[in-house]
Amino acid sequence: MMIIFEGEELLLHFHEAESDCIIISFASADQTEQAYNRYFLKPIVEKYHLSCLGITTKIDNFYQHSDMHHIIPLCNEITQYYKKIIIIGLSMGAYAALKFSAALHANIVFAMGARYTLDAEIAPVCPIMQRTVDRLEPYSIQETTIQPDEVTGKLYIAHDTYHGIPGYNDIDHQHANKIIENLPNSVLVPVPFAHHLVVNSLKGSEEFKSILDMLVTEEDHHVIRRVAEVRRHHIYNIYSKILILKDRYPLLIYKLLISKALAQVKNNHIVYDDYVRHSSVIYQLAMRGYIKESRSLLQSCFLRGFLYCSLYEANQINEQFELHPNPLLNQLHYLVAHSGRLLAFDQIQKKITTTHIFMHDTHLVPLRLYKNQLVCVWKEMMFTLRYNEQAISLVPFDADNQANDMLAIEKQDQTVIIYTPERKSCFHVDLEGNSEFCHVEPREWEKFAVI
Repeated sequence: MMIIFEGEELLLHFHEAESDCIIISFASADQTEQAYNRYFLKPIVEKYHLSCLGITTKIDNFYQHSDMHHIIPLCNEITQYYKKIIIIGLSMGAYAALKFSAALHANIVFAMGARYTLDAEIAPVCPIMQRTVDRLEPYSIQETTIQPDEVTGKLYIAHDTYHGIPGYNDIDHQHANKIIENLPNSVLVPVPFAHHLVVNSLKGSEEFKSILDMLVTEEDHHVIRRVAEVRRHHIYNIYSKILILKDRYPLLIYKLLISKALAQVKNNHIVYDDYVRHSSVIYQLAMRGYIKESRSLLQSCFLRGFLYCSLYEANQINEQFELHPNPLLNQLHYLVAHSGRLLAFDQIQKKITTTHIFMHDTHLVPLRLYKNQLVCVWKEMMFTLRYNEQAISLVPFDADNQANDMLAIEKQDQTVIIYTPERKSCFHVDLEGNSEFCHVEPREWEKFAVI
């Protein structure tokens, strides 16, 4: 790799190789610190010995700078010896890939999360775009809109097409629609659940190289199918799907988490290690009446925490063996708050608390429900909680003990509310995990799912 042009704000890198095609890549925003050392797609270019011209920016400027008047002729002088010119960019880089495609004689453009204009009267402008707008004169802002005569070749517009949540990816949707409507030879390539940084769902040198191979064919259905295959099996995209759908479709996400297919996906630990999300799914399952599935996922999380296996393997073990030889202990229910946090007893601070990483905090003992009493199991013994305003203490469990200083429980279907003995305050857990007894009437969501 060598830098063959350095301007006031832009750099041009060149990696020469023996290939029929050449790539021109435009860097996305927030990459200025790497402008001298790294251009977009550099690892793939070097691994597979591809010819590439990489354009990078010292400042996020959407390539609205006179340096482009020098870079374009330099690129054309080099690319004239190649059979096909493929221009690729992400976000700010995707805008440039489209904007300068005709000037660079592109045969193919692969634009991911592209922008159509910097003119807010035509399409919305986000803060990172506004930084460039603030530097431009009014007439220059109007000229940023991509015109049909500025584009050439087949334009593949890779875009997150998911519309299931109001306002989701709204700016991207509006810009993508403008591109499809106004620019010739535009082909929409759906990448659902990818958000704005589409490339994150297509990362991996082998995976992206396979997309490049399809782009060269210029067969639309091949490109769309290959992107779909990469996206569906990419851990980032799977994780993104879980985050988006977990509250609306917890049963679907449960089946995904314990599936054999996920256990075979590369880098699946990214999903498996997120006990915060798992706990949220556990709560949502219970609140929708999927008690068996909720308990199964919680037990699988416990087992994975100890064995560091996949949730699929943990679920298989759960289905074949009892987790504890004592049948009574297996029947005790856990309590999960609306925030997805498990209720536990802190042996150090002597108080009720909540946690996501319950299998690693050894001083936290999960609280369980036995009939209408809160209990916990410690070293094969069962304890109940004695309440006072300063601290909560553990006392050996006695099924007949109904002392008035024990915490009060109100059970409603598959949820409970925990009160102080005098029932003047209830236990509160907010979304950040802060927990305490509050002197307020419990709200509808201030209940614990019985799992």
